[in-house]
Amino acid sequence: MSNPAPEARGGALIVAADREDRRVLFDALDAQAFEEIYSARDIEQARGFLVPDLDIDLVLLEFGEDPAEALTFCDELRKHARHDLPVIGILGSRGGSWRDGRLPAGLIEWIARPVKPDDALARIKVALAARSAGTVRSQHATGGERYQFAFDGSLDELAIVDPASGRILEVNATFVQRSGYPRAQILAGRIDGFDLVLTAERREEIARKLERDGSVHVRARKPRADGGSYPVDLHVRLAVQEGRVVHFYLFREIEELSRHQEALVALLRMAQGGSHDPAETTLRCLVDWLALDYAVFVEAPAEQAPEPQALAVFRRMEDSEGPDPLREVNLRHVLDGNEILQASGAWRSPGADASVREHRYECVIGLPLYGERQTCLGALMMARHDPLVLDAAVIAGVRVVAHSLASELDLRHARAQGRAIGLRDPLTGLPNRLLFNDRLNSAISEAHRTSEMFAVVFVDLDRFKNINDSLGHAVGDQVLAAVAKRLRASVRSSDTVARYAGDEFTLILRHIVQREDVVRIAEKIVRAMEAPLQLTGGLELSMTASLGLSFYPDDATDAERLLKHADVAMYSAKGMGRNNFQAYVAVPEESHQQRLALEAKLRQAERNGELRVFYQPQLDGQTEDIVGMEALIRWEHPELGMISPGFFIPLAEESGLIIPIGEWILRAACRDTHRWQVQHGLPLRIGVNLSPLQLRQPNLVQVVADVLKETGLDPRLLDLEVTESINVKSIPNLLETLHGLRGLGCGISIDDFGTGQSSLDYIKRFPADRIKIDQAFVRNIGVDPDDEAIVRATISMAHNLNREVVAEGVEIEQHLDFLRAEGCEVLQGFLFCRPLPAASFEALLQERARLLGRVAVPTARA
Repeated sequence: MSNPAPEARGGALIVAADREDRRVLFDALDAQAFEEIYSARDIEQARGFLVPDLDIDLVLLEFGEDPAEALTFCDELRKHARHDLPVIGILGSRGGSWRDGRLPAGLIEWIARPVKPDDALARIKVALAARSAGTVRSQHATGGERYQFAFDGSLDELAIVDPASGRILEVNATFVQRSGYPRAQILAGRIDGFDLVLTAERREEIARKLERDGSVHVRARKPRADGGSYPVDLHVRLAVQEGRVVHFYLFREIEELSRHQEALVALLRMAQGGSHDPAETTLRCLVDWLALDYAVFVEAPAEQAPEPQALAVFRRMEDSEGPDPLREVNLRHVLDGNEILQASGAWRSPGADASVREHRYECVIGLPLYGERQTCLGALMMARHDPLVLDAAVIAGVRVVAHSLASELDLRHARAQGRAIGLRDPLTGLPNRLLFNDRLNSAISEAHRTSEMFAVVFVDLDRFKNINDSLGHAVGDQVLAAVAKRLRASVRSSDTVARYAGDEFTLILRHIVQREDVVRIAEKIVRAMEAPLQLTGGLELSMTASLGLSFYPDDATDAERLLKHADVAMYSAKGMGRNNFQAYVAVPEESHQQRLALEAKLRQAERNGELRVFYQPQLDGQTEDIVGMEALIRWEHPELGMISPGFFIPLAEESGLIIPIGEWILRAACRDTHRWQVQHGLPLRIGVNLSPLQLRQPNLVQVVADVLKETGLDPRLLDLEVTESINVKSIPNLLETLHGLRGLGCGISIDDFGTGQSSLDYIKRFPADRIKIDQAFVRNIGVDPDDEAIVRATISMAHNLNREVVAEGVEIEQHLDFLRAEGCEVLQGFLFCRPLPAASFEALLQERARLLGRVAVPTARA
């Protein structure tokens, strides 16, 4: 029988500074079937949602160090929404304290930061259940009515305690029944009388942690009236009663067998699932389910860190002092590849570590963590004061966890090598373009030192577009994944195979002695590609590939030219019938003949409609809503497939074809933008690049004016991009032309900023509205401190000159966080969305419109 769907609700408002916290809270609210979820990063932005008769049922509001603004905002909410609107408070990273003064109006619950999915869902459910059961009362209700926790029927022992005196204010029936004491005697006492372990110092530490984090979890031993006692997990958190903060105590009895069964199920689910912080989650699971007093996840010593590094640690409060286990024999023994499985008596055994003896750990478990190459990458160490039954189920469970943590270490090492996050293609598991470029630069540096040769290989699948168009993207994805496996199997472990873009793969073949070594590998790849692919559903496909080769140092000594030359060689392979490989050849006469042939095809492309305009979204740096897009040209040749712009644009410049092509792009982009503005009511700004040859046209201003009149586009929505490296003196009347374009109402952007040799005076005189930071600098955020400094200085300079800043090449979260912190207004890059054909971009806008009814800040993330 399926579970009933959650009751449909009105709206909810999230006010939280951290984007990940907002995402977790949004998912939790969405699971509770809220019809509208408004999201704001701060109270100032949240005020934009305050309208008369605001239909919201719940507010989740973050409190910082100073609660005054939150208090005022809660009062404002009550004027726009209903009087008894419930508020769940989110304690900021440094925590907020309301021991003195009034509490925010309507506050009924707390959530600690960083917000955890399970905690958020549980607190929201409690708030909604309490409200629907009539247990939530307004702080201004008559007759002394107060907020009640819906806990009378709970099987756990629950108590409400006064923080200042420790006096017990209320207990549930389970507390009375299990303790054996009369209710009157319990309510006449203090909470410290119902724990046999917590010392005065530990209680003070609990109080400090409560104030800081909003909740705390410890192990305790609870007495019974008959003189006995039993172990419990004790959870304490902040709550609200009668307009004041109270402590909510939950005692849960520890039962060995049920805990082990629960642990196995949960740990296996965890190993199969995933988490944004797997190490922390794993340790918390182990601590909770095995009632551990100590657990540590350790990375083995390495060249850059000669001592073991604790990546995640848990200690009970009473064990926080004493010898450092990371320097003791047990850990070294495990890092040498040995297991430790001591179920009891560990502290009494000969040669026990000092920390084990001092804390009197009965049970000690240590497991080495082996990586993919069967080397010990680290260790998982656990201990507890009580003995533990180490049956087969428990041992299997902890080994599953050890395997999961070993995978985390493998991933950590891969990330450390790449010096960035998000470096793998999710479909194939191969390095992505960012990681490939990083490895290519590393290969160049190493080859320069050692005087070695290496090769770059560009692989393009033949007629892959036909597969996508006829069989669908799901089959196309299967093909790409299968090709990735074949490429990986065709090279050595020291070589790099990456998915560069779409159906393009790139390889780095290192430590090459002679060119024939690369030729043999290329032949092997061509043969491997010829074998039919066996796909799901019994589908069999034949696939071939065209390969281009370039060599360091013979063909080039920098990354850009090595890739470009491999790309040129790949197109030569396609031109020779596909399903082969070609090495780059820089023979002047042959290159001239190739250029003439390609120029003829480009002229045909313009006439035959083979050129396409793609659009890459540009997003607001704070809200991530779509504010514009850049128009990018693509050439879809009927035989050669999609041809790289970097290959044919220089040819168009040299031949003069860029003028008619550029005018065609401008007209198509303006026409599409105007259509989307009418259909979706969006004032999207379109960026179109102007080449140096176009800027030399004496009638350029008139051409642009005619296009605007013909398409009906508002000139204020057209942003004309001029590359920074353009020499003003080499183009007659350039500044006058740009002023004329601005006179039409168009915006002017300086593109690829940072790559030219512009002086500050030149930038000041240049009639630009925006500066676009070149992606080469953006991609090095988190990698190169010098490039970070250039980006920071560029943003500051632009703002001082009243210019808006657009950042290209935003590919990972680290780029986003840096640029947002520096105040960059507009963002563009693969982190949000790749360039899309017009139909796909229109579908993105339609999806945005659909989302507008559910979330306040829709984005273009794809």
